[in-house]
Amino acid sequence: MTDTTAQQPNDHQASRPSSMSLSGWKDVAVRVFQGIGNDHLSIISAGVAFFGFLAIFPAIAALIAIYGLIADPSHVVSSLEAVQPLLPPDVYQMISDQVGALVSAGRSTLGVTTLVSIIFALWSARAGVTALIEGLNIVYNERDDRNILVQYLFSLGLTLVVIVMAIVALLTVVAVPATLRFFEFGVAGRVLTQVAPLLILGMAVTLVIGAIYRYGPHRSTARKRWVTYGAVTATFIWLLMSVGLSIYISRFADFNQTYGSLGAIVGVLFWFYASAFAVLIGAEINANLELKTRCDTTTGPARPMGERGAYVADNVA
Repeated sequence: MTDTTAQQPNDHQASRPSSMSLSGWKDVAVRVFQGIGNDHLSIISAGVAFFGFLAIFPAIAALIAIYGLIADPSHVVSSLEAVQPLLPPDVYQMISDQVGALVSAGRSTLGVTTLVSIIFALWSARAGVTALIEGLNIVYNERDDRNILVQYLFSLGLTLVVIVMAIVALLTVVAVPATLRFFEFGVAGRVLTQVAPLLILGMAVTLVIGAIYRYGPHRSTARKRWVTYGAVTATFIWLLMSVGLSIYISRFADFNQTYGSLGAIVGVLFWFYASAFAVLIGAEINANLELKTRCDTTTGPARPMGERGAYVADNVA
């Protein structure tokens, strides 16, 4: 009993998650588990999955259109092949078919028509990001009181940022293996050539999720240290869920037999649901970590509680 009460003030003064005690982390884990039900993460994930499904193909179109302005869009196909083991078969096939169809249309040239097409694709794709932002606001206990136009423009801008980060990751996936092959590092080089794309894409997923945690919710921006743990955990859970779902669908479940022609769509929706759930779990971790400390977890000069512009920064659990 003495140890627990002695550790509590230390957790309240933690300037970073790594400074928290083991009992503090256990308390965060319990609160995250409770938050799954209290914040209705299952229902929110289902909504995000629906809008994500509607947004994925416009997002792919925007990504390839922008990528085609600076590089060969066929690189997207080879990068997608690198992550095939991580995706359920139906998900990979549906995305691969769409990517192949868009790539075969040829490279884009910068012009009014292309620009309008990219903006339209981004506008359609922002629906998925908007749904995820609303889910994060619920987790962080925030209310977005901006007018609807500002909300739409913000989600549009965040969608563009995510796509640009994806393009940088794809360029890196192409460049790194090519560089390793050029310098001929032998067996080690061949192994790295196979592993590098997965590591790069894994890091890219973590960075994208971290960016969404920092800039998505309608609150003062959190410091990087207060979103990193959730982003890494969400990426790890997403990888496990994706691989597990891939194995389950390919070996045990036959959605086509159960749902007929809708089997592929059900598989994709289920994958989106698992992905959204993983991201929201990471947000729960970040939110409850911030609720454990009295220190200012937002960027900029330190401010007293109540003046930080974020519920989890202005309150202590």
